[in-house]
Amino acid sequence: MSPNFLRAVPFAFVLAFATGGIVAAQAQAPRPSVARCDPTKLAVTAWDDCLRKAEAESSKGVDDTLTKAKAAIDARTDLSGQQRALLKRQIGDSNDLWLRYRNHLCQNVVPILAGPKAKLFEENLGCIVDTNMARQTELEALILRK
Repeated sequence: MSPNFLRAVPFAFVLAFATGGIVAAQAQAPRPSVARCDPTKLAVTAWDDCLRKAEAESSKGVDDTLTKAKAAIDARTDLSGQQRALLKRQIGDSNDLWLRYRNHLCQNVVPILAGPKAKLFEENLGCIVDTNMARQTELEALILRK
């Protein structure tokens, strides 16, 4: 067997396990975007407006939390100035990569998974809100970590 195959097999198991956990979690609780902007309780235009507002607020929340994370790094006295600068740059780089992931997922993958009768624009915005909320939680966890 090739070395690539041997590396791919454990990755496939981890991916399948993680995907199963995500699906199970989604079955238990509504998506943050649906909890905030329930399409069954809003007219289509109100739903769109709600999703746009939620997207703007959740994006600002990610930006604000990223700023707080960088400020928390600046406040650390256990790191040298060079280490703090490197860590802030690395967190910024990871957030840039996360943005690319989120945009690709929400623009290209989620709308197709939603099916042929889905409202693509709303699926895209809902995905952005959901991933922004998760990212904000991840960044908040970084602030608390030492």
